[in-house]
Amino acid sequence: MKKTIYIALSIVILAGCNDDNLTDSGIPFQITVLSQTGIPVEDATVEGGFDWTFYRVQTNAAGVATLPGTARGERAVIYKTNFLPVIISIITPNQYTLNETSRKLNLIGSVSGKAIRFRQNELITLDYGGTYHLYSYNDQSISETFNRHLHDSATAIQEIQLFGDTLWFTTHNSGVFVFSIQNPSSPMFLFQLPVSGYLGPFVVKDSILVLGDQWNPGPLRIMVYNPSGEFRELSRIENYFVRKMTRIDDAIILLGNYECLPTIFDISNPSSPILLYNGLEWEYQTGFFYNHLTILTPKSGEYSGSSMRLVYKVLDLSNPANPSLKYPVAADSWITGVVSDSFAFGNYYFHTQTVSVLRGSISSSFQTVATVSENTIDGVGGAYPPFFIIGGRLWKLVDR
Repeated sequence: MKKTIYIALSIVILAGCNDDNLTDSGIPFQITVLSQTGIPVEDATVEGGFDWTFYRVQTNAAGVATLPGTARGERAVIYKTNFLPVIISIITPNQYTLNETSRKLNLIGSVSGKAIRFRQNELITLDYGGTYHLYSYNDQSISETFNRHLHDSATAIQEIQLFGDTLWFTTHNSGVFVFSIQNPSSPMFLFQLPVSGYLGPFVVKDSILVLGDQWNPGPLRIMVYNPSGEFRELSRIENYFVRKMTRIDDAIILLGNYECLPTIFDISNPSSPILLYNGLEWEYQTGFFYNHLTILTPKSGEYSGSSMRLVYKVLDLSNPANPSLKYPVAADSWITGVVSDSFAFGNYYFHTQTVSVLRGSISSSFQTVATVSENTIDGVGGAYPPFFIIGGRLWKLVDR
């Protein structure tokens, strides 16, 4: 009996000292990243781990990356600009394929802030700190021709809207500011509405201003204002988080959580708003606007071949009192904005830090055609296809 126990213990000890286990846990190993045509992908990023095991390494000219031993058998992501990111559920010493996108984004130069006006050869932006920037650009370069901090109190910029040549924006605790940019190189202060609070989404209709709260369930404040900077609250609506807001005629459309996808009020009498519609969408998490359409984002996607397919719900609000369900729109990315009937942008499903540029049709589907995977913390700052501001940089979408 003692002999049997001794042999069993010996087997356990030997198993614990197995060379493969030591190799698995402690010795770095290499992987190779190739394109779909078998060409080594240089400067692809391989990333994985958590906390003290976190790593981020890049491939060399031969497409080879050296990973720490703790990465073996764990989940990893491989990504690079103008490639489709790939998730590796169990990474081991092996070859992995990173597919090139069908088109590519060429880097032009740096941009500060989000676009106020974006048109051919002219770009106007406003940054978070309240500095206004005017740029001239072409296919190869971008140059800043003018900048100015708009107002001593204009900082922590939240939402920006341009109505003709009139620039409006909200701030954190400094109120609402209004400027004329009729002469782009000489923005002119018009007035400030010193409304308190952490302001965010808003709409304007004649002398009526509606302000939403994106951090708390209300109030939605409906105010009357004048160009002297005076304002007065006419009414308020409780219980609605407002992530985004737009207006169609006398109706204001709110997007919040699943209990507000969307919610529509008639403000033809701003002192007594009337609820027209309240969308309860348990299967959707957020949404965005495009013309008279409200497009709702699903909570998850479904596999379609080797990629994910997200199906977006589309509501037509041409008649805000009676939203109508339209065709679904599918995509392989989390769309966050539609630029035109054929262009959209968002974040790639398998790696949300990767910004996607998509092409397709607003009436059927969109497909990712180019990506930016590095330094994208600032997200998308504006678009004028084929030009896009992504991660504080100007890019042009071109054929390969």
